Amino acid sequence: MSLCEEYFPTRAYTNAVSRLGQLLSKERDRLDSVAQSLGRKSAVGPDNLAVQVPMIVDFAKEYHRAYSLYLEAVLPQHKNGIKCGPSCGNCCHHYPMSVEPFELVYLYSNLRRRDDFMSIMEDCQMRAKLFEGLLGKRLAESDSEDDAEDRALHDYFSQWKACPFSSPQGDCRIYPLRPVSCRMYFSETLPKYCVPEYLQTEKNESFVVYMPDHIEEALGGISEHYADLELPESYFGGLLSMNLYEGVFS
Repeated sequence: MSLCEEYFPTRAYTNAVSRLGQLLSKERDRLDSVAQSLGRKSAVGPDNLAVQVPMIVDFAKEYHRAYSLYLEAVLPQHKNGIKCGPSCGNCCHHYPMSVEPFELVYLYSNLRRRDDFMSIMEDCQMRAKLFEGLLGKRLAESDSEDDAEDRALHDYFSQWKACPFSSPQGDCRIYPLRPVSCRMYFSETLPKYCVPEYLQTEKNESFVVYMPDHIEEALGGISEHYADLELPESYFGGLLSMNLYEGVFS
């Protein structure tokens, strides 16, 4: 799997990056101001999450819109074209990591209204427990935490456990709400090669659409403002931790 790509700075690319930068800068300034008024480093904590939720939701929506424009600018630059399509869902068997905390707040605020909410939480718990077990085994075998995590992620994919939000047909049931970790994964090869058997072979040309370094750094600065919530960066583990703040949303 290719992890990075240098994109030509077309007008669409430049405009998309500029929009992301402006959006993130505005939100960082807002959070810095909140933290300063509270006399602490983190703007968002258990004590003021309820007040912050509406603004977090609005920001998350705008962030996802801005990232969609970024995708529209960069995906045409992949010479082989994107083979992803409706009802594939093969990549939805991965264990998503690096989910931003504000995305978890946004998603949880919507999920808790669903009739199948408890079932979703149970599915998340099962998948988080599975990954933790696989990671524990790999940590016992390796001196490198990064290497152990990479191997555990591959082990998890090999288990072929569909995302709790994936329908039996392979469609995402929360498509408009999904985090960027899900939005950024694509393939230039046919779905039949997006399976564990071919994942680390030349037949699988999957890739991740990362953003420029200064945008990633800006995201990191925003996420630091959520440190007091102590949310894991994993998709399912993060949602489970959000459940600790259920009272905030009531």
